[in-house]
Amino acid sequence: MNGLTDRQAWLFSIKTYLAAIVALYIAMAGNLSRPYWAMGTVYIVSQPLLGPTRAKGVYRILGTLAAGLATLLMLPALVETPLVLSAAMSIWLAGCLFLALLNRGPRGYAFLLAGYTTAFIGFPAMTSPETIFDTVVARSEEIILGTVVAVLFASLLFPASVRPMLGARIGNWMEDAAQWCRQILERGRAHAPRNRLAADLVQFEALIEFLRRDDPRHAGAAVSMERLRERMLLLLPVLSSIADRLSALRSDGQTLPEGLPTLVDDIHDWIDTPSSASDYARLRARISALKPQVDRDLQHLQLASLLLRLEELVDLWQDCRTLQHAIDQGTAPLDRAHYRIRTERAATDKHVDYGMALFSALSAGVALMSYCVLWIGLGWEGGGNGAMMAAVTAAFFAAQDDPAPSMVSFLVWAMVASLVAGVYLFGVFPAVHDFGLLALVLAVVFLPLGLLLHHPKSALFALPLTVNLAALLSLQNTYSANAQTFANSSIAMFIGIGFAVVMTRLFRSVGAEWTARRLVRQGWTTLAEAAEGRGQQDRQRFAARMLDLLGLLAPRLAATPEGSDIASVDMLNEARIGLNILQLRRARLELPERSREAVEHILEEVAVHYRRQIAARKPIVAAEALRERLDTSLGRVGSVAACKARDEALMGLVGLRFALFPDAKALAPGLADAAAPSV
Repeated sequence: MNGLTDRQAWLFSIKTYLAAIVALYIAMAGNLSRPYWAMGTVYIVSQPLLGPTRAKGVYRILGTLAAGLATLLMLPALVETPLVLSAAMSIWLAGCLFLALLNRGPRGYAFLLAGYTTAFIGFPAMTSPETIFDTVVARSEEIILGTVVAVLFASLLFPASVRPMLGARIGNWMEDAAQWCRQILERGRAHAPRNRLAADLVQFEALIEFLRRDDPRHAGAAVSMERLRERMLLLLPVLSSIADRLSALRSDGQTLPEGLPTLVDDIHDWIDTPSSASDYARLRARISALKPQVDRDLQHLQLASLLLRLEELVDLWQDCRTLQHAIDQGTAPLDRAHYRIRTERAATDKHVDYGMALFSALSAGVALMSYCVLWIGLGWEGGGNGAMMAAVTAAFFAAQDDPAPSMVSFLVWAMVASLVAGVYLFGVFPAVHDFGLLALVLAVVFLPLGLLLHHPKSALFALPLTVNLAALLSLQNTYSANAQTFANSSIAMFIGIGFAVVMTRLFRSVGAEWTARRLVRQGWTTLAEAAEGRGQQDRQRFAARMLDLLGLLAPRLAATPEGSDIASVDMLNEARIGLNILQLRRARLELPERSREAVEHILEEVAVHYRRQIAARKPIVAAEALRERLDTSLGRVGSVAACKARDEALMGLVGLRFALFPDAKALAPGLADAAAPSV
């Protein structure tokens, strides 16, 4: 009932339907061969917001052109050997899908589309290869027509900017982060919001891309959004560090140093209320005034570590506030950054599972090739439609851990679409004799479908229903429906989708726990490489990589069975261990030779520990020998003359000590005054 009274949903549905009818009319007036492609494209491209519509439109055109070129190269050369042509198209599908899975942002859609559009164009044309050039040109014309019309209607007719939604998303994220901050500063421990925050950040890159496409005037807001994302990423391990430090101080029964409780309370209040630059400056001055000299005193090290993280928290939060205000106002930030971050980006910021991407891509290619062998072996004339749908189904859901349930849903709604199309083709269209009446009878179905497309949950089944219905109606200038041809095409479509489902269940479906284990092992590999001195050594990029893993891992851990050993892995804690590793690698270079060698031995053992976990495929307790070596090195480094490198090394060592051995609070005899927990 809420959907029926949703004004925005009705506006979106009416805009999209008008765009589809205009695209259909232009295609018919221009005597294009398949006008329904233009109509279907409008529904595929149109999104509730302007930015995603423009982005999807651009990538759809690029993907279509690439697919057309590939089809022109493959089909004329291989049409005499159908199995070889099928193999070539399967390889092309797998290759494009592999690239699509490596690009998790909106641009991955271009590769996805290039992969399965060759099947759309090529397989139906195998019976008349001499028309392939005309078919490719027609497909390109109709896709471009539908895309341009969809984008024009979205831009000119009550455009829905991505900015209000973006502002709401950022506001929710900031509120969740503020809630976590408050819980940590009050109690020292809080875990509930952090996985949700990390998962939200995984989606930020797509939002930034949509913001760039939304309006040229918002280019500055996109830059601010990127800077905000960088600070949000680093805020998570900083908050986790503060939680550990405060929890350790309070659980040990120590009296908090004078001025610290008041400072923590004031930061708590400052986070919760709007503040000026002078408020921020006063807090920074108070933090600096409380900083002790770093020496071998346990409490001094604890306090120094905590104050360092509080300082980072205040800097990051002030920047987040400034950037949030700039995004809301659509202007450049009015204040310079307080937390300095390198601005260059790298592909290594994001987790890429090449093995899983390759496995998923090859599975789709094998599913398509298997169907083609069956189809060609049977000599089924109408089986090309099945190959086309097998390619679409295998590719479209390849990014999911277990695509089979979504494929079954796709099959069910394709069947519903065929029933509706049958009613229209043989019960309604014979009485339609002009375009106005055609538009009227189509509105009966497509306007309610537009309402469903506006809402993300219902769009999961409404999109395949809408697009398949547009394709099955095969709207053209002349009515030429044939019951036998329609039944043959529909059956082929069902068999193609069903074949993809069966092949996926046999070879491809994996559970959330299986994927979670792969993600955790990838995190352990990143830590081992950092300890060995390989891989990305930049703090910001390392944190981004690990927190990207956490964002991907969070929803999968929630779906793992109770009691699973992998559910106990804390990827945020692993990210903090990695930051300590990088801190040690940097500081060790300026230590005396003996101390430097001790630090390097520790890093080697940390790498060995993570390599053992990778081999065991489950968390294991770090060796007691590593704890003893850490305790010994704390004493050795603590005796070095005071300098910045010594201070950094001490904090890195104790950070590893208490992160790897959280339950072993006591240090080796004689070293308790040389160490304390850090980051």
